[in-house]
Amino acid sequence: MEVLNFSLIIIIVIVYLQTFSGFIINKKIDFYLKNSNLKYISEKKRKIKQFSLLLKQNGNDMSVLLYPNPLLRSECQDVITFDNNLKEVVRNMFNLMYDKKAIGLAASQININKKIIVWNALYEKKKEENERVFINPTIVEQSLIKKKVLEKCLSFPDIEAKVERPLVVSVRYYDLNGNKHLKILKGIHARIFQHEFDHLNAVLFIDKLTQNEKRKVKSKINDLIMEYKSKHSEESDT
Repeated sequence: MEVLNFSLIIIIVIVYLQTFSGFIINKKIDFYLKNSNLKYISEKKRKIKQFSLLLKQNGNDMSVLLYPNPLLRSECQDVITFDNNLKEVVRNMFNLMYDKKAIGLAASQININKKIIVWNALYEKKKEENERVFINPTIVEQSLIKKKVLEKCLSFPDIEAKVERPLVVSVRYYDLNGNKHLKILKGIHARIFQHEFDHLNAVLFIDKLTQNEKRKVKSKINDLIMEYKSKHSEESDT
């Protein structure tokens, strides 16, 4: 009988220890997961705050970067939050675009390293109904048929050259409210989109020129390079 009682006590102790150790392990796991989630949320909030601050700073002081500014060769990052700061920046981008009498503008051209494109094919009228805003765009598909058309760029003042591009592109993007869209662009809209989309990927329209077209604009490109070097050498001296 004593042996039986002793055995029962041993079994109870073992069960208790197993239960208690399991409780401790679960608590440790819960603690780890909770802290990991808090760190993730904190980091996400930090990035969102940093992004909003970047938009606010650059959005209030916009000027077009001119070639060969190295910032034009920086690939853009995704927009991670859709808020009033973003809407304000987009509005300012349109205002700058209209002021420069341009048809389109990419955020990278104004030193905002985010995937934002704006354009208005009927820019002279400045009507919001004709405005297009593409956030975090990607090209899904493009036509095999291409065409060469004269293009200009705010980052290359007084320079125009023929660029060959697909006539039709299928694109995926987000609007200002974070809604996802899939759209087929044709004609002038397809061309504007591709030109600005290239900017987001650090590609400039002169990269797509034929050798013959490059020769036509070579002297003007060299003038831009010399002007840029002269301006920045003066800034470094002061």
